[in-house]
Amino acid sequence: MRGKSVGSYLWLFAVVAGLVRCTDTGLEALPPPPPPLADNKITVRGDVCTQAPEDLVFPLRVVFLVDCSESMEINDPVDFATQETGRQKAVRETIETLAASGQDVKVSVVRFSSESQPLLSELNDDGQFESYFTADLETAVFRLSLLAETDRTTNYVRALSEAYAEIRHELMHASQESLALTTYQVIMISDGLPDVEGDEVAENSAENILEAVEGIMELGRLFHINSMAVNTALISSGNALVDAAAQKLLTDMAEQGKGTFRSFASGGELNFLHIDLSALQRVFTLKTLLVQNINAKVIKDDVWPDSDGDGLADAYELAIGSDLYSPDADGDGCRDGVEYRYRTSGMDPIDPDDCQCLIPDYCFDENLDGLCDCGDDPPGSCCEDQDGDGLCDCIDVDADGICDPENYLDQDGDGLVDCEERYSGTNRRGADSDGDGLVDFLEFRFGTNPELNDVTDDLDWDAVANGEEVKTATDPHHTSAQGRSELAYRYNVKETALIGGRTCYHFDVDNISLTEMAPAPALPGTPGPAGQGYTGANRIMVFIGEVPFDDLESYARFQIACVEASFVAAGNYKNPPSGLIEIAPTDFVNLTEFIPAVHCRPPGG
Repeated sequence: MRGKSVGSYLWLFAVVAGLVRCTDTGLEALPPPPPPLADNKITVRGDVCTQAPEDLVFPLRVVFLVDCSESMEINDPVDFATQETGRQKAVRETIETLAASGQDVKVSVVRFSSESQPLLSELNDDGQFESYFTADLETAVFRLSLLAETDRTTNYVRALSEAYAEIRHELMHASQESLALTTYQVIMISDGLPDVEGDEVAENSAENILEAVEGIMELGRLFHINSMAVNTALISSGNALVDAAAQKLLTDMAEQGKGTFRSFASGGELNFLHIDLSALQRVFTLKTLLVQNINAKVIKDDVWPDSDGDGLADAYELAIGSDLYSPDADGDGCRDGVEYRYRTSGMDPIDPDDCQCLIPDYCFDENLDGLCDCGDDPPGSCCEDQDGDGLCDCIDVDADGICDPENYLDQDGDGLVDCEERYSGTNRRGADSDGDGLVDFLEFRFGTNPELNDVTDDLDWDAVANGEEVKTATDPHHTSAQGRSELAYRYNVKETALIGGRTCYHFDVDNISLTEMAPAPALPGTPGPAGQGYTGANRIMVFIGEVPFDDLESYARFQIACVEASFVAAGNYKNPPSGLIEIAPTDFVNLTEFIPAVHCRPPGG
């Protein structure tokens, strides 16, 4: 095994500095490593179970498509006693039942005739449109009076197209890990066949209508959601021939949409009791188990220290004048490794004006005391402007001169902060944007494509797939059988039990290389953005991604455990001395809840 010691930093600096000045080949011209070090290997071993279905939230989304054409005035008139139509009453009672169920429910209501009109919307905290689905079920019920209004003809295709657009918008903005848990139910209510004019006749052929239903179903398959169904209900017109043809079409639509059909007599009790609107639970299984030392940067046939875990090896930080102890040396919101990756596009780890991920608020100082006017705000939210540039300084509660993690929002916990994902093109609401089982930050760190499922590709043509190289911590861009034999992590994972809907596993991963960290700085480091930052120890992350047992291609839900270990070249000292770290099921937390300072166990802890 090869590694880099503290004593080699000056030599590395000189060599890499020369490379940076004289060549643009970057990582392609590293010198031969010094003699191998003997004892910097560790093993992590433990047990883990997938999450129990009853502990998860299974969202339910319901779309009501309600026919409000003129014929409804005859087939579903207003009840003078209740001042409601049957369709209003049925939708209202269903929403009220859902509100009382305690489920995570959102509904959308669309009235349609010749055109389609969404009746509901949900706004964000800034008052901007966010979704056609709302969890404010009281407001939804209030808006149902609009269903009593009727006009003109009946266009099925436009109603189904509206449902498609609303569902797609919701799916695009949902967190990826929620998709495999979510059920969508479309409920379409009509009193007969499409009643259209002119060019709309061809548009509303049975073939096009069924194709529109299939488009909705394809959305469910594309996003790997828990369940998608299109259900239909017919309010009989009393005309046997019309009702028979309408029943045939609506039955075919329900069959295409894997839903249910039911017919109700005009003036009868319309309801949706035949539709199962409960959330469907699923048993989960392991899609991926992956271990990584975040402070070890793999380059060709060697492992280099990355003391602050920013994805840029210490030697390169020294060469370009960056900071070994701060993941974001210039404080612009992008970590050094990200900026170095995009250096040919004009980004620079030591230029504070290029990334613009941290855009501070303006500082108002009416009393001219040199501090921003922030009232009685608690420490950490009180704005200061020490450099006098008229903008609030970044949050630095511990006053170590480094921006605290609160400055770096990472909604999905994947290790790439939201603004960095703007540059990488990955999903801010999904830890694994391409659904290949590898967390986005790890793909970015190893140089594979986090936007494309390329785990079976082979960038360096060495007969070892990209996914296997990331998993075993070897370089996907470099071919070397010798380097792989020395560096590759070795996995042994086996299923041990199925307990109450939880699938349990035992894992053993060995041959994990530790690196010697840079000497401690004068000021202590901070956890840094996305869980990285100088700690003086190697952070070993264990990721598990779980998916429904019946859909292994769906987006994974991730849990993570974090342990620390250290290595000192002088004397071949490592901690733990045994080289074995045991990980318990209780060490794992959901990726979005992971806080390094809280959840990373220190050496020997």
